[in-house]
This record gives sequence, C-alpha cells and structure tokens, in this order.
Amino acid sequence: MNLSEDANNYFLNEQNKKKKKEIEDKYDATFHKPDDSDLSPALENEFLNYIQQFEEQFETTDDIEVLEYLGNPIFKKLEEILPNEIESEIEKVLNIYFENNVNIHVSEESEITDAEYYTFLTEELPKHKMQNMRISGMNINFIYEEFHPSIKLDSKMAIEDTLLSAISKNREYGMTFVSNENLHNSEGKSISKIEFKNSLYKLFDDVDEIIEKEFVFNKFEFGNENIVNTDFIIRYKQKKSFNEIDKVFNFMFWLTECEYGGMEIVRCKYNF
Repeated sequence: MNLSEDANNYFLNEQNKKKKKEIEDKYDATFHKPDDSDLSPALENEFLNYIQQFEEQFETTDDIEVLEYLGNPIFKKLEEILPNEIESEIEKVLNIYFENNVNIHVSEESEITDAEYYTFLTEELPKHKMQNMRISGMNINFIYEEFHPSIKLDSKMAIEDTLLSAISKNREYGMTFVSNENLHNSEGKSISKIEFKNSLYKLFDDVDEIIEKEFVFNKFEFGNENIVNTDFIIRYKQKKSFNEIDKVFNFMFWLTECEYGGMEIVRCKYNF
C-alpha cells in the first residue's frame, strides 16, 4: 500500500513518540527538540534507531584493546622503516584505522614528528582500552592531544573561549578559563576576577551581533612566563545604528598551567 507523504510522516511521528518514550523509560534519557527544528520524521526515526542500538550495545559490551578492535594487525617496527618510507607507512596504518571506522585527529601537527606519530599509532594507541561497539554509521574518534597534552592548544582554547564569552556577555557561566586568583590588569596590578571580566566585557559594549570572527595566533612564548600574542578579528553589527563594523583587537595574554590540566588566563593587555 502506497501512503501519501503526509500519512507516512504521521505514522513515523507516532512511531518516534513511542520509541522516545521507550528509550526514556529504559535508559533514563531525555530528548529536547527545539521549537524551530526542521528535522524530518524520517531523519528523527533514523537518529532514534541509532540511539537505541548504541544503548543496547553499551549495556552488554566489554572493553577491549584498540589493537584487537582493529583485527590484531601486525605493524612494522619503527626501526625497520627507512626515513623516506615513513609517510607511506603512516598512511597504511591510518587506512587500517579508517577501515574500522576509527578516526585519528592531530590538532597541532607542527608539534609532532612523523616518528612520534607512527609510534603513537602502532605502539601507544593500540594498547588503549575502548568499548567493543560496532554500529552502522558510527565513527570512533581519538585525538592525539588527549594522550599528549599541548600547551599551545590549551592556550588557544582558553583564549578563544574567554573572548567569545566576553562578546556574548555570559556573565553567569562565561570565562571559565580565567583564573580565580593572581589576576592582573594590563599594567600588572593585582585585580579581582570581577574587575578582570568587566574590563573585557567593556571592550565589546557596542557589539550587537557577530557576523564574522577569526583568531590569529601571532606568537607563543612558553617558559617562566607563558605569553601569547593574538589578533581577534571581527565583523559585527553595532548597537543602535546596526552598522557593520570591522575591527581588529590585538591581545597579549599571560597564562598559567592549571592544577588539573589545561591553561588559564591571569593577565591580558589589548590594543585596537
């Protein structure tokens, strides 16, 4: 029997409601659908089926080593590879990961050599424990910096989050990468966290809506002091006039390593 599109959507919507209720009751899940969502009943049904498969496998799966998940391939030892062959060997190894729907990401490629990357792919990561789950369409992702933290990447994250928080003026939850103590203003004078945050909020007082934004990290200095020079380039609509404004803010950020990992900001100086 051929159903009209409206009738088919009706039956899919009813099926989706029932499936969501089953998943919520069995797995204590919560679904939130925005009022303006244009998600079709068919796509929502596909998504719910995926969630159901994931939860069912999650309940029964065991942890295994990545090497076993890949099918126990045998990798060449690093010392067996000629320098001019290492790139092609890395490609072969990555293809094995890819064939098993495992993706490897490196955020700061300039900080890792080919030899270090190959060792990570063939010796370190294969010993890592993971859930033995295979669901059609599901990819598993590993990030190199989660195993080998990068002070450069952590600094970028702290700066980007802080400036975006300053623009949004999320005063309740924003600027989580700003230190709670030992904060200083641009002249190096000790100030409170509220004073520090307000000084950044004030920079963007005339911003109504961001149209485009870009971060350019010009220079990193890590040592006794960790200093990052950053350009924050934005195009925005101005409050009241709604004119489009292009502006470049240049910042010097001083950062310190957090006790539990990552970097946090303790001082900034700006020019624009």
